Amino acid sequence: MKNVLMIPIALFSVFMCSAEEPGKFTSETLAEYGTAPWFGEAKLGVSMHWSLYSVPAYKTEWYPNQMYYVEGVDKPYKKEVADYHRKTFGDQKEFGYKDFVPMFKAENFDADYYADLVKKSGAGYFVAPAIHHDGFAMWDSEEIEWNAVKMGPKRDIVQEFSDAMRKQDIKLGVSTHYGRHWRYYTFRPEFDNWDPRYEGLYGKRRGDNDSPRPEDALQWERVLTELIDNYQPDYTFIDGGICDGHAKFNTEMFREALYRVTAYYYNQSDEWGRDVVLTWKRDAMKIGEAVYDTEGKQGVPGSAGPIAELPWESHMNVKKPGWCYIEGEKAIEVKSILAKFIDVVSRNGNLMLNLGPKADGTLPKLQEQALLDLGEWMAVNGEGITGSRPWKIHGTGEIDHHGHFDKEAIRFTQKADAVYAYFVTWPDDKTLAIPWGTKPGQVDLLGAKTAVAWEFKDGNLIVKLPKELPCKYLWGLKIGMN
Repeated sequence: MKNVLMIPIALFSVFMCSAEEPGKFTSETLAEYGTAPWFGEAKLGVSMHWSLYSVPAYKTEWYPNQMYYVEGVDKPYKKEVADYHRKTFGDQKEFGYKDFVPMFKAENFDADYYADLVKKSGAGYFVAPAIHHDGFAMWDSEEIEWNAVKMGPKRDIVQEFSDAMRKQDIKLGVSTHYGRHWRYYTFRPEFDNWDPRYEGLYGKRRGDNDSPRPEDALQWERVLTELIDNYQPDYTFIDGGICDGHAKFNTEMFREALYRVTAYYYNQSDEWGRDVVLTWKRDAMKIGEAVYDTEGKQGVPGSAGPIAELPWESHMNVKKPGWCYIEGEKAIEVKSILAKFIDVVSRNGNLMLNLGPKADGTLPKLQEQALLDLGEWMAVNGEGITGSRPWKIHGTGEIDHHGHFDKEAIRFTQKADAVYAYFVTWPDDKTLAIPWGTKPGQVDLLGAKTAVAWEFKDGNLIVKLPKELPCKYLWGLKIGMN
């Protein structure tokens, strides 16, 4: 349906056809679409933070926001980035964020390398970095003039990722954080972003507390529609910044645009003959209208217990600090990644791991190793992960959203006629006891070269583990049900 957005004439009028065209799905019927089966099967995805902020590679991917620190307006912690920028690159009027563009060359970027790595990790989908809060588009955009085809790398990064992933039969997604762009930068005469020549990157000049303009929401809608039309993504990530309009300024224009885009996306997927996934955060939508994304936390709001009724998604970094590449970054322990992974899957969720390449397009070895280690683990234990469903309970013991765990923690999944029990600690006496209701039919240790001895006694399944560990971290039992 073509909608007309009308603004009081005392302000101005905007007329534009919305993304929501006639089709099976409308803003009111999104919950009828359901969750794409492939998403619930995949369990693991890989995403990426990569843009101009990868050039300074300092502290955070929020560098472009924090470098324009204003004392008395911004939070004090942002001053460190502003001071670093001034000392390293120069005054923010003379060397602004825009001046990183010619330094962002991606000269060693190889999409096929990333497709091979994602495949080896066991992930079922990859989410390409389309656009972050900074407003630099990583595709050949007609809506955003500051993009990677016209300047910087002079390559369509999203297209290259799309081609490489689909050759490997990996579902292709796009990651969008553009919903916050309209209020991301602090504008001052002493900054380069005050100059209207650079609106294509920074957006239109605004006061610190100015409400969004209708055109801001419509621009977001056009950008998302362009991505959907150009790349037909299997997955579209909508960052929580889309909620800033109604959370901070009590306007529904961005949420209404999101609903129109989602309906358009669902209807287009019917034409393509493919099931798609859109993920959202915070309170942008309602549970069931698309897939809820907790970002890093565990569990879905409103769920009756630890296991959510519908599939959901959580995120985790493979390194720290920051979501983009940061000079001097350190690896997050693989056992922590795996602990969070089994916890999320046991609760009916998917885990999306984040990478942060360097400005030249290469991936630091410690990030590469994390995915290779994960793939090695999946080769042994993935039988009870990919294509699994939650069991009647998610597990015992605590595993938090950072992957910290109680040593006795166990997580369960089920698949066909078997339950899988993943445990985080290999007992010193090689004897593992799991509370169990009835005697199972068979018990096997995933990846073990020989059968394991076991018995059912006093309501417990007692397994005698072998001397040789089948993998480095976190182990899985396959328990056949009678």
